[in-house]
Parts: sequence; structure tokens; C-alpha cells
Amino acid sequence: MPLCQLPEVALYYVEKGQGEPLVFLNGLSGDHLYWMRQLRAFAKTYRCLALDNRDVGRSGCPARPYTTADMAADVAALFERLELPPAHVVGLSLGGMIAQELALAVPERVKSLVLVDTLGGADEWFRATLAAFEMIRRQVADTAAFFEAILPWWVGWRFFEQAEHVTWLRWLLRQAPYPQGLDSFLRQLEAARRHDALGRLGAIACPVLVVVGADDAVCPPRHSEQLRDRLPRAQLVVVPGVGHALPFEGPGQFTSILAGFLTNPGATDRRCA
Repeated sequence: MPLCQLPEVALYYVEKGQGEPLVFLNGLSGDHLYWMRQLRAFAKTYRCLALDNRDVGRSGCPARPYTTADMAADVAALFERLELPPAHVVGLSLGGMIAQELALAVPERVKSLVLVDTLGGADEWFRATLAAFEMIRRQVADTAAFFEAILPWWVGWRFFEQAEHVTWLRWLLRQAPYPQGLDSFLRQLEAARRHDALGRLGAIACPVLVVVGADDAVCPPRHSEQLRDRLPRAQLVVVPGVGHALPFEGPGQFTSILAGFLTNPGATDRRCA
């Protein structure tokens, strides 16, 4: 799969299918493998790309602090290099923050946005949550151990009602072929901690779908409601019974919601389901 050398960093991505581009941006510590179910589902009708953000997976690791705007610049440079037409962009958590900055920086390259379990600006509660994550990550051996430690934040309580799901997820975390190092984790965490696009969201003119798990304990629904209220053409879907890892916890629900939006992204009704 391609590794694209950009001005500041090499960016790894996978690509499947043909049609309008549909781009997936992952959250803290996550790489393109998070989106494989969605790539299989949507590659029949879209040109799907899933990226490894800087400091994760097989992408480069610049040894300096950066912001979500810097990460968005990586994505914009990749779009330019690939000569992509305007793309549908799906961003989860940190990926949703990057997607906001991308739409603000290069609106001509973003056809629609899907912001999943994310926020427009880090408040003190969110920063305190990230501080707890940093403390935990500094105490464990690797990223897989970190995610095992924070499972009660990452997935909703209903996920724990089926022990085989938890066992499977813990096994899956250990299969990551390119685990993230501590320094890379801390740089991504700091970019999320400093994210603040709330005052600029009104400039995003494309259609936006905001999706959040009702039991999300990392970016609770109040953040998604705030996004809906600040974005001119946003609709909101609150998915019951799932937490922060919506595409994992409810893959069928997520795929159905995303497919419905992509069929008619220009709809401007604001709904809560």
C-alpha cells in the first residue's frame, strides 16, 4: 500500500474501490486498520481511503509538537498529491477534530463531513480526561495495554455484558502490527488537548453529519449537540447503547447511518435518533 512523502511527514494510506472519494480519519493511537469493515462495506460504491495520521501506524513521526491544524494540512497535502475531487470525510474523535480543520482550511476539497464521537473545542473536563489518559499511558507497557486499561471509557457498559466481545477486543488490540510509541502518543494527545475550532465552525458550509454514542464517556453527547448548534448545515444522530468506539460497538448501525447520509448529504434537517 502507498506511503506518500509529504513536505513534513510521510503519510501511509490504504485505498479500495472506485467512485466519489470517501476518506476515513482515525482517533488517538488508531491507524487505518480501525476502518477495515467500513472499507469493505463502502468500496462497492466509493473510492475509499483510510489514513494513518502522523505518529501512528506506518506514517512518519515528526519529533516536534503539532496541532490538529497541522494534521489537517497533512491530509490536504495528500488530497492534492492524489488530485482527489471533493471528498466525503469521516473523522472519529481526534480524526473528527482533524476533519474540522481540514474543512476550514481547504473547503473546496471537502464535499461533506461526518464527525463521530468528537468535539469542537477541548473544555476543562475533556482536558482532565486526557490528563488521566496520559497518566495511565505512562504507567503501562504499550498502547494495547493502555486501551485495555481504559476500556470502560472507550466502550459503553452494554459492551461488557457479553464477555466474548470483551475477550475478542482485548485479543484484537494485541494484534496491532505497528504499535504506537509513548512519545508519539503524547504528541497526538497534546494536539487533541489544544484543539479549539468552536469559534470558527460557522464558516463550514458543507453538509455535516454529527454522530455520537449515547454512552460515550470520552466525548459525551453534549459536545455533539454543541457541534450541531455551531455548524450551519448539521444534523445529529445519537446512537443508543454504544460508547466512544461506535464503529466497533455498533458496526451495522454505523454503516447504515453513514450510508443514509452519503445518499443525501445535502439534507439539512436536524434529527436525533
